[in-house]
Amino acid sequence: MRRIIPVIILSALLCLKAFPFRAYDFNGKEGKLLSMPPDTARANLLIDLGKHYCSRNFEKALLFLQEALVLSTELNYSQGIAGSMLWQGRAYYYKDEYEVAYAYLEKAKAIFEKIGHHDGLAQYHYAIGAIHNINGNHLNAIQDFQEVVWLSEMSGNKAMMANGYHSLGSLHLQRTEQELAMEYFNKALALNRGIGHLSAEATTLAGIGRVFESWGMYDSALYYLERVLDIKSVLDEERGIASIRHMIGKLLLETGRYREAIKMFEASMAIFSSLNDDTGVCINMYKMAGALNALGHSGSALGNAFAALAIARKINNPSLVNDIYATLASLMATNGRFKEAYDYQTRSSHIKDSIAAANREKLIRELELKFQVGQKDSEIKLWKSRNEIQAKNNLLLTIFIISMTAILMLLLFLFRMKSNAMKRRKEIYEQEKTIHRQQSEIRDKEQQLLEKQLESQNRDLASKALEMLKMNETISDIIGKLENFSQKNDVSEEPCNYINGIVAGLEAQLRDNSWNEFEKIFKNIHSDFFQRLLLICPDLTPAEIKVAAFLKLNLNTKEIAAVTYKSEAGIKSTRYRLRKKMGLRSDDSLVPYLMKL
Repeated sequence: MRRIIPVIILSALLCLKAFPFRAYDFNGKEGKLLSMPPDTARANLLIDLGKHYCSRNFEKALLFLQEALVLSTELNYSQGIAGSMLWQGRAYYYKDEYEVAYAYLEKAKAIFEKIGHHDGLAQYHYAIGAIHNINGNHLNAIQDFQEVVWLSEMSGNKAMMANGYHSLGSLHLQRTEQELAMEYFNKALALNRGIGHLSAEATTLAGIGRVFESWGMYDSALYYLERVLDIKSVLDEERGIASIRHMIGKLLLETGRYREAIKMFEASMAIFSSLNDDTGVCINMYKMAGALNALGHSGSALGNAFAALAIARKINNPSLVNDIYATLASLMATNGRFKEAYDYQTRSSHIKDSIAAANREKLIRELELKFQVGQKDSEIKLWKSRNEIQAKNNLLLTIFIISMTAILMLLLFLFRMKSNAMKRRKEIYEQEKTIHRQQSEIRDKEQQLLEKQLESQNRDLASKALEMLKMNETISDIIGKLENFSQKNDVSEEPCNYINGIVAGLEAQLRDNSWNEFEKIFKNIHSDFFQRLLLICPDLTPAEIKVAAFLKLNLNTKEIAAVTYKSEAGIKSTRYRLRKKMGLRSDDSLVPYLMKL
């Protein structure tokens, strides 16, 4: 039966024996979450877990991905935000909620474009291409998968590049371009073998099997698919197992092995049902209908087909709907229900376009008929009116005179209305002009009042700074006396340490409290000064910001040095750095510049 033993399959099996599959310990990773801090590493692990479960357990995947989104948002971790949104979109894709999936994917794309993340954009196009393919938009899907290849090549991600080539192969196979499909599958196979990605390699081998099937080489196709099923079973990939079983079932159906095909479809459908994959359930259901009908179980076959049609309509998959219409047409025909078979066949063959064209032709004919009838009615009316022309002329003359009189009266009335309206508009304009002038005067007075209040507050703030200066001088004097006392008198070590502690505490407390109190009052008066200052010079140090605030109050270098416990030379150095960072020329004065901020 199997005349060809492809070298490609033997190589895959040798790889499987040489490198036994080791399942990723996701349970261990979930346990690790309990001890991880809320950082980017935790966000990345949450995304990995969501990625793992998105095709297996939708609710669990969404739980991990939403937690990753919240954490990444708190950390302002753009890559984590985009990654969690991307895989939430993939999760909704597996749930057949394509509109929700599309919304999440578009949000992820915007972030990936902003941060220039090629891998993320490749993942986006891969997911969007899958949605376009499901919806029958093959040209857009091809463009998306070409973008996947290009972006993956830029980022050096060979696994993603292989996915792009495989998807292009599948699309060209759907378009019955087998040679081109085989070319892309071989490119994907070479990449997957190069990186040792056995699961993806098996998937590509399945694509090659589908090409052999399209060429009518069923023995070779079945050999490929059975080998792929062995690999997927070893890897324990449920979705892959379900897909391959479905493909084998279709092949068995085409070769007339109906009972074996039904068993494959049932096994595949059971797995897809456990994964809540409506699309997978649907494609198995309507294919199984064909096998059941071939075995004479027409009732069960129709039941499966109609159930599949309901699912396809629910998930809004036009490609599936058309396939099921074709299946229903075949079932109806084999059961002698030719009228219904014809109806479903016309739907499947897109006869809607020809019906729409026929409707347009019918509408044109109806319009032509109405026009002809109307034309005849007009001729009859014209013939009758010839006998009444004289009477109508008199009536029309009377109506004309009455109409002209009414028009003249209406024009006079409208002229008076317009004149009154212009007069009212002029009065309103004068009133608005007066109001604007009064509002301008009020604004000028308010501005003057605000300027006086600001001037008064600046004086209070300067006074506060001087009070701080005096207080600092007083406390400095006290500190000096304490130090002199400890030096001149023969004080033992313990009292001396105590006095030194008091001196240090006074200096620290005075420095902190003075500045905090001053800063609080300063911000109340000049609420956005610091914000404007940092907008101009974002790299200012805290010391430079303090000196800028004192300079705005027109304090001199000596006064600032006393308030900040700095030397005059240090303050001058700070002023020099401020001028340099603000880009002021040598003839520009720093203080007036700061006072204008």
